[in-house]
Amino acid sequence: MKIFHIPTCLFILFALLSGDVEASEAGKLSPQQMEQLVHAVTAAQNKATTRGATIDDVERLYAMYTADFIYEHPGMNDVYTREHLYSNHTRALHQGRYEKHDPVEHAYHIVDVMYGDNAAAVQRIKTRLDDAPHRLAVFEFENGKVARIREYWNY
Repeated sequence: MKIFHIPTCLFILFALLSGDVEASEAGKLSPQQMEQLVHAVTAAQNKATTRGATIDDVERLYAMYTADFIYEHPGMNDVYTREHLYSNHTRALHQGRYEKHDPVEHAYHIVDVMYGDNAAAVQRIKTRLDDAPHRLAVFEFENGKVARIREYWNY
């Protein structure tokens, strides 16, 4: 019959469990980090989709997205991969579609942010639509970047 040393077993169990917790916590962003990233992405979206936008502005925005980034807008049945969205974005830029968008009128402004586990619910408003309902977007994060944005609003 084998006899197990209880304190040693508890120490090993605790070490194994805390190692898993540390590993799962390693990729999580703090609320402050999520807030900084939400503000940085919103500013980059504003810059990359208004008059004067350049390909460098688009590149700076997409550098904040993971390689497998997904954009979803369930109310409009839209689901875009990073590649598809980037292609649409650069095509619109080259066609001059953003030149009619005034940077002040078409800018998103963050109203409020609520944080979860590697996700943030972001309430935003467009300046030109100041009397419209606020827009809700959920940002999901992986490894310090935005992995998914889900928009929940209609025009």
